[in-house]
Amino acid sequence: MKRFFPVSIRQIALAFIAALALLIGLIGAFAAYQTRNILVGMEREAEDGSRAEVLAAVERLLNQTVARRDALADWDETRQQLVMPEYYSHWRDQRVYEARMLGARGMRAALYDTHGAALAAEAPGSTLPPTYPEHWPKREPVTRLVGEGSRVALYHAFPVHGDARRQSLLGHGIIRVDFMAALLEQNGFNFVDARSLDLRLDNGEEIDAAAVASRLRFATRPDAGQQQLRSVLSRTLLALFVLLGFALLAGYLVYGRLLVRPLRRLSSDIDAMQQGRFRQDGAHSRPMRIGELENIRRSLYDYQLQLHKLHGSLENQNREFHSQARQDALTGCHNRRAYEEDWERFREEMKRAPQGVAFLLFDCDRFKAINDTYGHGKGDRVLTLIADALVMALRAKDRLYRLGGDEFATFLVGTTPGQARQIAQRCQNLLDASAFADLGINEPVGISIGIAFCPADEAERVDELPKQADIAMYTAKQPGRSRIALYGEDTDHASQTLVASRETSALFQALATPGLIELHYQPIHALPGRQVDYYEALARIRYNGTLIMPDSFLPVISSRRLETPFDLAVLQQVDADLASGQFPAGSGLSINLSAQSISRPEIVSQLLELSRYNETHPLMLEITETSLITQMGDVRTYLDLLHTVNYRIAMDDFGTGYSPLRYLVDLPVDVVKFDISLVNKLGQDDRAGRVVSDFARMMSNVGYALVAEGVETEAVLRKVESLGIAHAQGFLLGRPQPLTAFAATAADAASVA
Repeated sequence: MKRFFPVSIRQIALAFIAALALLIGLIGAFAAYQTRNILVGMEREAEDGSRAEVLAAVERLLNQTVARRDALADWDETRQQLVMPEYYSHWRDQRVYEARMLGARGMRAALYDTHGAALAAEAPGSTLPPTYPEHWPKREPVTRLVGEGSRVALYHAFPVHGDARRQSLLGHGIIRVDFMAALLEQNGFNFVDARSLDLRLDNGEEIDAAAVASRLRFATRPDAGQQQLRSVLSRTLLALFVLLGFALLAGYLVYGRLLVRPLRRLSSDIDAMQQGRFRQDGAHSRPMRIGELENIRRSLYDYQLQLHKLHGSLENQNREFHSQARQDALTGCHNRRAYEEDWERFREEMKRAPQGVAFLLFDCDRFKAINDTYGHGKGDRVLTLIADALVMALRAKDRLYRLGGDEFATFLVGTTPGQARQIAQRCQNLLDASAFADLGINEPVGISIGIAFCPADEAERVDELPKQADIAMYTAKQPGRSRIALYGEDTDHASQTLVASRETSALFQALATPGLIELHYQPIHALPGRQVDYYEALARIRYNGTLIMPDSFLPVISSRRLETPFDLAVLQQVDADLASGQFPAGSGLSINLSAQSISRPEIVSQLLELSRYNETHPLMLEITETSLITQMGDVRTYLDLLHTVNYRIAMDDFGTGYSPLRYLVDLPVDVVKFDISLVNKLGQDDRAGRVVSDFARMMSNVGYALVAEGVETEAVLRKVESLGIAHAQGFLLGRPQPLTAFAATAADAASVA
């Protein structure tokens, strides 16, 4: 019998790969050699053409501006201005352009007397020097390029003589050109990418015109020779693919005999093993020529025996794991993951077989207070008793889901609104009978239940049920209402004002989508000059093309306890507005924050990030609803930290709420904003007006900066000014305006100039 010696598949693979790599390497080297020669020639040609274009463009620009300089120096009207400068401003701003002595408005000229002083002050924003530079020659023309911030200016300075022999010096002139803008207006860039042209000079740095070419930076446009390169690459790749095809064909024949056929036999052995017909004595399959495959064949039978034993154990473990992964560990009911899977499955079933369904949402009343008062251990026990009562009240086929915290849900399939309300009432009855007193909890423990129903003929509305049940649940929580509410019957106008569908949708969409919160800015004027000192940022929500005002969405924020997410979204929008560059330069900005948010680390972190704008836009925080501050120590610590990065702290709406004087004493407040209710009393000549006036004087004397809010009449404004109040705001002085209004104002001012 002929004996076979197994060959390692690794040896075969390495030999084949080495041969194939050598072949591909030779072809690749040939393609790389051809490509390199073409690329080197193309790059050299493009670079030479680019440099020539740039030099030609610079020379054209210099020649053009030198010609205008010489014409301006020899112009009779130039000499007249140096002798009689009465109409110099008109000559400089109008006449030189009308006479075509200068080009576009971006080119400016100025004249100086023999002592170097300008004949007249430049217009605001002009970059021409107020005096003729001392270090420039006086008797001959000068050409310099000067760095001015992010721009580079081309200056032509020249003497102006009163006689043809150029013996009588009347003064000097300077022409300024925005160098890069003028250079980009040159035509004929065929090799140079005009967008890449750049000349960088430090602020105040001067260079001669001769040094411009060496300082200019530019990039070359893609050359048409790329087509030639593409053609060479195509031919090379074609050759590569042909050779690779032959190599793969040869490899296929070799591997077909040494690897594919044995693998097919091995596959047959695996099939036989799965059917229980595999025999290890060698009668079923001949030995493999490749050693690794023979080892696999011999090992498979042993593995099959072990896997068969493990299979039954794994099935039991998987069923147990699937159950635990969808069960709430505390209450034993189904968790949110199970809810999401079941709800998605039910939505698909509704498309095939519509039927009436009721969605019930349960929320424990005052659970946070119970948890804080009696501890988390008893709080967990309360949740367990609630879950037990709800499960007992539901039908046998219904599932109870714990969505998180003290919130549970279920959906009842094949029911009616009346039946859903009966089940909800049964839940309430069983919960009322639960023995919470045995836990040492004295106050009653209750739940509020929101019900939303979708009939079978309106199956397309099934996705709205969770949100509708949420609205109904918050309606059930309102004072004076039953603890069970059915959406559409019990959710009256009052509850809709609190958690209205439109405002709720707008708020949650604004929190999830940057840019939907739109900030309007109301000016705050310094007194007595009545000049705008800073602006207060006031939030609105842009929803479906309409603007929702605070009085509509603030109740939703309060009811859903969304103060911190909303304040964080406002701070992010403030950051975006300031980064846009549209906010008036140098103006301060006041930001409203709720008392609940100021003790949140994420809010303080965002405020610290915003402090980078303090140098250009001094920032102030207006703390609202100070009566809701419960962690006074933490709030004071955070406010002291914000003081260190130059935030000013203001107490908003002073004169409302409870015990405002206490917070003035306990918190590091710099500014006090008198509420409109107090400001209106200043206009009254009675005891109330005198009390508010005296109180304002007292607070000013102890060092607080005062702001009068809601100033709407001249009489009140005069009274505010007489009391020495530092700032005022109100519709009399200015209404809130969007950020785009600042840009429009700036554009109007620029067009007038």
